Amino acid sequence: MKIGIDIDDVLTDSSKIVKEYLNKYEKSGDGMKYIVEVMRGEMPTENIKKFFREYIPKIHQNVEIKENAVETIDRLLNKGHEIILITTRGEERFKGSEKTTLDYLKKHNVKYTKIIFNSFEKQLDCKANNIDVMIDDSVKNCENIRKAGIKAFLYTSSVNKSINTDLPRVESWLEIEKVIDSLNKNK
Repeated sequence: MKIGIDIDDVLTDSSKIVKEYLNKYEKSGDGMKYIVEVMRGEMPTENIKKFFREYIPKIHQNVEIKENAVETIDRLLNKGHEIILITTRGEERFKGSEKTTLDYLKKHNVKYTKIIFNSFEKQLDCKANNIDVMIDDSVKNCENIRKAGIKAFLYTSSVNKSINTDLPRVESWLEIEKVIDSLNKNK
């Protein structure tokens, strides 16, 4: 099975560190006002663009990895699944972010089959790479992926937990593994 996995707020606890940096350094208030869009990789104002140009390298280097993520990915790979990381991170918006991300993944021993950067319409990348199931923290992305005929699970985060949706949610990496095992058994 080909499993698509978002990085920010799925593999890593990005919203926590992004909020810390926004509260400390982004004085216009735009960042917290548009936190859902920001966590989806969108930059709706010039203040947000300026903030991220300055702080994104430190955020990407210092973000914590989610509990059980590395071990679960290892088990999924050992079961014969492919892990495709699909992220909006990339050079189109933030110079140096691809190298920073690759270094981070190596440092934390995160294994994967393939990584796709600059994915601004994830449903298209899921289709092009024959993804069977996608795990993302963005309601919008998951809905678009589901409309494309691909199973999508919403990883619950502090940013999306209050958003009302009929998307199936996962709360942890151990739950992701159970969902994948169940889907694989029923395949």
